[in-house]
Amino acid sequence: MNNTEKKKVLNFLLKKTNPFSFAQIKELEIVNKNKSFRYINNKEISLIIILYYFEETYKKLVSQTSTIKKITSTTLKIKYFLQYQLELDLKNREFLKKVFLFLFTEKKISQILDYFFSTSSIMWNISGDKATDFNYYSKRLILCSVYSKIFIKLLNLPSYSKNLIFQDIEKSLDKVKQFNIIKSKICSNDILSVFKNFNFNNEKQGRGF
Repeated sequence: MNNTEKKKVLNFLLKKTNPFSFAQIKELEIVNKNKSFRYINNKEISLIIILYYFEETYKKLVSQTSTIKKITSTTLKIKYFLQYQLELDLKNREFLKKVFLFLFTEKKISQILDYFFSTSSIMWNISGDKATDFNYYSKRLILCSVYSKIFIKLLNLPSYSKNLIFQDIEKSLDKVKQFNIIKSKICSNDILSVFKNFNFNNEKQGRGF
């Protein structure tokens, strides 16, 4: 099966307004008539299309490299990529609901985690991140948490709109900033002062990462 065939099926699914199921994807006329799909089952076809969608998502992120050249702040670059990706996710929300329901049902949790981590890693790479060792992974895991939380909210709230994306990005990154302040104090051997100023009984604190 070549990329042209994959793209044709993917575009059909993205534009399809009527309900469809990955579990019965071979019942769709566009799939049923394609000889390349004749000897593979529903699950195999579904995974091929889903992984192709992920690959195309990564390529679209990379295509934004020239767009951010004028942005000097790494934080602003990350904000740009988060907003760009989440707006695309919102546009394809109905399709993505089916994608992640299928992966979860098939116990493909590792592919879900890999998607979030890979997307976050690409955002950092294009933003010019030069971190190595622990910082390399900590940056990507934190961004992965930010992206995945907003992504899940986007899929689950029918009323979620494009206007809320930037607000949620700002709130999430502000929490990351507070976390980094605490982390930097710990790394500077000022652990006692951190615990002295930390209110363990403050019920108004938001959920951290």
